[in-house]
Amino acid sequence: MRLSVFQTIREKRVLALICFGILSVMIVAAFWPFEFHPSNHVTWLSGENGLRFNAGGIVLSSRDFELPDSQSAAGVSLELWLEPSQEKYSTALLSFSSHDNPEQFRLRQSHDFLLVIQELFATSRHTAARWLWVPHAFQAHKRRFIAISSGAQGTTVYLDGIPAESSSTFRIRAKGFSGQFIVGTSPVVYDTWRGKLFGVAVFGRELMATQVAEHYQAWLSGRTELINSDRPAALYTFGERSGTVAHNQVISGPDLAIPASFRVPCKPFLKSPWREFYPNQAYVRDVVINIAGFVPLGFFFCLLFSSSEASRRSVIATIILGAVFSVTIEILQGFIPMRDSGTTDIITNTLGTALGAMLCRSGAVEVLLGKIESRASLKAGHH
Repeated sequence: MRLSVFQTIREKRVLALICFGILSVMIVAAFWPFEFHPSNHVTWLSGENGLRFNAGGIVLSSRDFELPDSQSAAGVSLELWLEPSQEKYSTALLSFSSHDNPEQFRLRQSHDFLLVIQELFATSRHTAARWLWVPHAFQAHKRRFIAISSGAQGTTVYLDGIPAESSSTFRIRAKGFSGQFIVGTSPVVYDTWRGKLFGVAVFGRELMATQVAEHYQAWLSGRTELINSDRPAALYTFGERSGTVAHNQVISGPDLAIPASFRVPCKPFLKSPWREFYPNQAYVRDVVINIAGFVPLGFFFCLLFSSSEASRRSVIATIILGAVFSVTIEILQGFIPMRDSGTTDIITNTLGTALGAMLCRSGAVEVLLGKIESRASLKAGHH
């Protein structure tokens, strides 16, 4: 007696192999490359002062920053002497991160643009963010001196000592330069910058155009004592060329640590759905993929749990399995720097499992396979 395709896949051994294969593929997709403590890809440059950041590199302050005059209206300034490795992607370059507001001040390289972002208070949708775009700030493998000076009259961004962009409404608060100083990645997600960093200076006041021009020449010539004479709050020249610490040339300021392994400093754990929601195509695409990806799990495990036809009990057991499996994935992804941990995926994955289980119980697939088999039989009979 000829067995149907659907009856064949009901064999427990075949179903068990299919279910094992589904779980294996999903585990690889969820945890690849299985690096819970990946190496920190930051190395000292050979032959000159500086650090090289490859994919997955981070340097962070050994303790929180706190400018001496953080309550004054003197303004703040930041100088960077660097060389990007690429200009095709958008990556996080630098940030000041506090416990209450992890993304309070950030610099991003967005293709060849510099993006200066100040987050007035913590929010998942960045509705409190203030932005300043600086075009043509980066060119791959070309050294660039970037200075950001902000005071009561607004903010000016200098490129190689020359004013490139200014805004009278964008003012950087002194509080923005407090908290942990992070270079090379975002404080909250795996978003790493590639390039070389030769020097950083932080000032607790607004710098004038003449000072910025003098500092550019000082960085070019390596005469950083001229910068130190302008009393920075922090100055890093990366002259150590070895070790795990980049020392602050200002004794009162924190050093920069180069950890052995990479981690995202303020990565959210099981982030709530309303904080993950973002009204764009990427969010909708992720939701659809997460639902569709768990439909096969729901369908085949429901078959495996059923003695004959898919019963209500087997459907419930399958949905519980999908939910538990999804929760386990999201918990473990909280410890993998290159993965995000959120509850939206738990909801969408469980929904996909339920759809697969209900599809199995409906018998629609059995009818479809029966029709396919009948047509195949008719064609074989004609031949």
